[in-house]
Parts: sequence; structure tokens; C-alpha cells
Amino acid sequence: MTSIPSADAPQVTVFSLGGTIAMIDDGRGGVVPALSGAALLAAVPGLAATGITVTVEDFRRLPGASLTFEDVYELVEAIGKAVAAGAHGVVVTQGTDTIEETAYLIDLLWDGHAPVVVTGAMRNPTLAGADGPANLLAALLVAASPQAAGMGCLVVFNDEIHAARHVRKTHTTSTATFVSPNTGPLGHVVEGVPRLLTRPTPNPPSRTASGPGGHASP
Repeated sequence: MTSIPSADAPQVTVFSLGGTIAMIDDGRGGVVPALSGAALLAAVPGLAATGITVTVEDFRRLPGASLTFEDVYELVEAIGKAVAAGAHGVVVTQGTDTIEETAYLIDLLWDGHAPVVVTGAMRNPTLAGADGPANLLAALLVAASPQAAGMGCLVVFNDEIHAARHVRKTHTTSTATFVSPNTGPLGHVVEGVPRLLTRPTPNPPSRTASGPGGHASP
């Protein structure tokens, strides 16, 4: 666990799960999710200027498609512990293949007031124009914003803020792949400031069927 200290600042915990945002060259012509959460944060420009205190937990290092329901159940338990320890918000970084599924399940299970923001990248750090640092910065800003409190799980990507229940991945390579077709985004991150245009009606947490860790089964 690594911390970037800042006095009297909002506290955000980052859970790194792997995915494209954490990929590095494997030396055989491919990439693997090997970057730590601390390494991801080190690549974020202007992080210190935000005044956010960031704590990092390397929760998993897996491609998005390799995450299981059990991984998400355990993640929600860990999120609860982080918030109980003082986090004002949480950011989850993971592979984009299953962002909409992970975010939707978190939204069903998470009943806390602190926002949980899921993000990732379409271009890995070895490529020109890698979008991971910008997406992570935007996600941190949203997670630290009082405006996002009580909104459940959100997806922040390409400076857009989406409700987990509406967001969809629509393209295999575009950095603008995540959209909310029926509603549009909830807001945007504009010049480092989250601007929310609307708020979704909160979902009651799903507890009707007991899954691993006492959470609901999907």
C-alpha cells in the first residue's frame, strides 16, 4: 500500500485490478498487466496540484475478461473497509472489456455514500497517446468531489461521467468508447473540475440472494 500525502485533503483509495491501463511489454511481442497502482499514479500529470490524498491497493493484476464474480464481491468488501478507514471516495482501475459489468455489479452491491468510480484505458502505456493517465486523473477528481457522493458507482472515461446502470462499451479501439445511449452522460470533467448535469435515482442495494461474502448473486 502506498500513499501520496497531502494535509487537509480529500482522501481517495485506488484499487488497481490490472487491464490495459496497467499493461507493459512482455518481451515477446505482447503486453501483460504488470504495472502497480503506484506506477499508474506516478504517470498522472498534475496529481499533486489537485490536493487529493491518494492511497493505493494492488488488488488484482488481471486482464478485464479474467475477473470473476468472486473478485468483485471481495472488491466491494475492500471498498467498504477503505471507506470505514476514512476514504471519501474510491477509484477502481481495470480492463475495459468488463468495465460495464463490474460497475453494474458494484452499483447493485454498494450501499455506501462515498462514490465508487471505475476507469481504465483503451491505449496501453506503451502506445502513443495513452489515455490511462488522463482517465485516472479525471476519476480521482470525481471520486474526491462532494457532488458525486450518494451516486453509487460511476464510470469516468474520456472526461465523461456515466452512471453504471446506463454505460456501454461501443467500440473496440476508440478512446470515446464508453457512452450512455439512452440517457447521455451525467456530466463532464472540464479543466479539472467535475460538472454534473443530473443525478440518477439511487438503486437500493441488492441483497435478495446471498453470494460469496454475504453479497447478492447476480
